Amino acid sequence: MNRTYLLTLAFLGLFACGQEQDIELSEEDHLEEINEWHQGQMDFLRSDEGWLNLIGLHWLEEGVNTFGSDGVDIKIHEGQFPNEIGTFFLENSSVYFSPSVDGVLLEGEELKERALVFDLMEGIDGHMKYKSLYWNIIKRGDSFGIRLRDLNAQEVQEFDGVERYPVDMKWRVKANFVPYDPIKEVMITNVVGQVSPNASAGYVEFEIEGKKYQIDALANPDDIELFLMFADNTSGDETYGGGRYMYVDRDFSNNEIILDFNKAYNPPCVYTAYATCPLPPRQNVLDLAITAGQKNYGKH
Repeated sequence: MNRTYLLTLAFLGLFACGQEQDIELSEEDHLEEINEWHQGQMDFLRSDEGWLNLIGLHWLEEGVNTFGSDGVDIKIHEGQFPNEIGTFFLENSSVYFSPSVDGVLLEGEELKERALVFDLMEGIDGHMKYKSLYWNIIKRGDSFGIRLRDLNAQEVQEFDGVERYPVDMKWRVKANFVPYDPIKEVMITNVVGQVSPNASAGYVEFEIEGKKYQIDALANPDDIELFLMFADNTSGDETYGGGRYMYVDRDFSNNEIILDFNKAYNPPCVYTAYATCPLPPRQNVLDLAITAGQKNYGKH
């Protein structure tokens, strides 16, 4: 899988999978499992790493990018912050930061001088903080951006959960994983129009009310989880128009897996305009109304 998306999807998948799912499960145990999973999702959204506190996504230009509240290249519109907090330097796919004020933290340590904060080749992906601001660098295609959060964001304080469909065992279905040989490359477009190749090790095939469906899974051949992006006949109505996501466990001893659509969850773009969500490929748009999992949220 494209490494940029692999990092993104791993982050998206926090709390997406629970413990390994049993083939046979009582309705009571199933309800408990789904409720626990859903609560984990809600806790994540409220957390510092969740999506509700995002206040900006700013793309860096090659060279110097000043950062602050006034007279700078990257302007903060929320809160009372200094005119210039510091400067980002984008140089040959590496990002450096030089603080202009005291109190800027890099991985919890105060930063006093210019430092390398992002370099995928070197395995550096630093998280930075100043007062209630919290940010890190993301890479999408050939572009580098600042994902900016306000840990005191009003959206977090006002969040009271996401509506979902009633938990229903009908949507917990047995499926077959059919490997691709050779592995298939799937082109994935995100909400800002960037396109990236992603590895698909195979597709999942399942049956609902006598009709068969399939979803290409994003994964490398040795991945223990399959990432599914799909849209269905609820998309754009009761659920988000850009589809929903699922992670499912893969058992290498056989090709049988459990698809539990009660764990279908919203992409980050449902909660913020400052995310770069990948969209389901055309072949993953299902002529089926999946009335399970999370519904849409807010105005997105």
